[in-house]
Amino acid sequence: MKIGNRAWIIVAAAGLAGLTGCSAPAGQAPSQDPPASTSSAAQASPGATTPGSSGASAGPAAPAGEVVIKIRDFAYEMPASVAPGATITVINEDTAPHTVTAKDGGAFNAQVTAGQTVTFTAPKEAGDYAIICTYHPRMAGTLVVK
Repeated sequence: MKIGNRAWIIVAAAGLAGLTGCSAPAGQAPSQDPPASTSSAAQASPGATTPGSSGASAGPAAPAGEVVIKIRDFAYEMPASVAPGATITVINEDTAPHTVTAKDGGAFNAQVTAGQTVTFTAPKEAGDYAIICTYHPRMAGTLVVK
């Protein structure tokens, strides 16, 4: 076998492995094991939008002056607090999908695919809301509404 043919076979095999080995089956969360993370308090608003709805956009960007939660390296980067009913933009800078989900009471559940942006509305009631990523439960933080 010629060296050129061997190189082509290796490149093709690597490409196929990349296409098939790096995705979760439909409907299942990714199997990546992210590092444990904690975060500071954040602002949020009720009424989360999910990817594919009117709140999703093609890339990580938020209008100036808007409350933002960034997800980077399997960790939340959150503001210290938010006003009740504030609109919150979630920017996922990771290559895996994530959620910003109220741990108790179902106050909000924003789902954001890799590289996407969504918005949701903070609860109207002041308080500290524990949050997790339902795909990566070690991702946790607190959304402070005041």
